[in-house]
Amino acid sequence: MDAILKQALASLASSPVLWDCPLRDYTSFAIGGPATALIVVEELAELQRLLVFFGEHKIQWRIIGKGTNLLVSDAGFAGVILLLGKGFGALHRIVRGNTVKNDDVVIQAGAACSLARLGGWCVDQGLSGLEFIAGIPGTIGGAVIMNAGAWGRELADVIVSVTVVTSSGQVCTLSRSELKFGYRIWHDHEHAAEEWVLIGVELQGVVADQNQIRSLCQAYHQKRQIKQPKGVPNAGSFFKNPQGDAAGRLIEVSGLKGLRVGGAMVSPVHANFLVNSGGATAANVLELMEKVQVKVQTDSGIVLEPEVHFL
Repeated sequence: MDAILKQALASLASSPVLWDCPLRDYTSFAIGGPATALIVVEELAELQRLLVFFGEHKIQWRIIGKGTNLLVSDAGFAGVILLLGKGFGALHRIVRGNTVKNDDVVIQAGAACSLARLGGWCVDQGLSGLEFIAGIPGTIGGAVIMNAGAWGRELADVIVSVTVVTSSGQVCTLSRSELKFGYRIWHDHEHAAEEWVLIGVELQGVVADQNQIRSLCQAYHQKRQIKQPKGVPNAGSFFKNPQGDAAGRLIEVSGLKGLRVGGAMVSPVHANFLVNSGGATAANVLELMEKVQVKVQTDSGIVLEPEVHFL
């Protein structure tokens, strides 16, 4: 990006542009080379300006949320990384219709809202339906894009609508009936990752007993704490669970717990976590991923598909 383009880009951003920004500092894997630029976007008008500018000048861009499900190349990203700031993190409760009991409630959540904050807010509001997100890291925006789920539930089950900003700066709201989700994937976004930014979502909530909601959230959170590795950078569950089985079980049965490539390791705590045990590169993780896939396929005939996104 030449000096004139850099100056023009900086003039559109409300906060200082971070040039040649190491992305390892913005992912839970603590891995990744530099992006040409990183911008924290605080308001809708600013996001619209930037997306139009990127289109006009054919600049590559991506939005990464909290980077909790992401492996970034060692070479980094030749483009602009966007992070949605606090201005995109609002939470609102809306009662719709003329129901006397008002037991069906729509939750409006900004894409930058963390799942932890959303879950706590639902407990405080006495709203059930999202207990399964307890303990899942990241933002609601990222969780929608990967259709995050646990304990037999997924976000697609409770989504009412999503709101996106297109690359031309238009704001569009899409109802659930217009959206196509699969296991750990939002198919529409897969084909349009460079064409829009998810800025908000409406979720279905149900009024319920606050103590019961809190107890269920705590139980789910504790189960995650017991089963998952602590104190080492990782991107969560690395592989999708094959139908009727668990990736972690298949990897463990193949004797791969503790397998290392450089600083990347199959977690001894949970085999479906590839962790950065210290100084791991993206190349280390990819080589380890391939070794796991080959061994599991040899032993079981099952090809493990990554759940983690690659940049």
